[in-house]
Amino acid sequence: QVMSFPRRAAGDATKTADAARRFEASLLFEQALEMEANGSPAREVIAVYDRAVQMDPTSAGALVNLGTVHFHQRELDRAEQCYRRALEADPQYALAHFNLGNLFDEKCDRAQAVIHYSLALRLDPAYSDAHYNLALLYQSSGQVMRAVRHWKAYLRLDSASSWATVARQELDKLRRATVIEGAKSGPMETGAHV
Repeated sequence: QVMSFPRRAAGDATKTADAARRFEASLLFEQALEMEANGSPAREVIAVYDRAVQMDPTSAGALVNLGTVHFHQRELDRAEQCYRRALEADPQYALAHFNLGNLFDEKCDRAQAVIHYSLALRLDPAYSDAHYNLALLYQSSGQVMRAVRHWKAYLRLDSASSWATVARQELDKLRRATVIEGAKSGPMETGAHV
């Protein structure tokens, strides 16, 4: 027992150091969030998120936010790397998939966008923004039934916002476009005898 004590103490010290790093990373994360809210320059925000990720490479939230700052700077490859690292850290992080969906949609890679929005919904079926974006993608590619399904799902989750108003308008537009109008009435169609 005495022989194992130093190893146990070393293990405890490592756990304490890891906890301290994660705590410092969380403080940096909060600082970066505040900087974003206050409109700090992107390069300064990136530097703080980078430090947070260096302190805790498993901080999926910091990785996603760092990716989003890169996304807004049009640094799409860097953004994608951050989102993928966030998923490595937390495979259940729906927001990382959603952001990858946005990124691929921005790159006009609709197939990949659909995959990632769908994965976000698999992880969080009540993810209204993923329903909204899938509805738009399906609608723009002529997949009416899929679009209708996602518009309806979106409206079940959000029925009152300005986005809900747009969703209702798009759903109505699809309904009007898919209504099969009857043939013009003539003597034969109306049942009149000739």
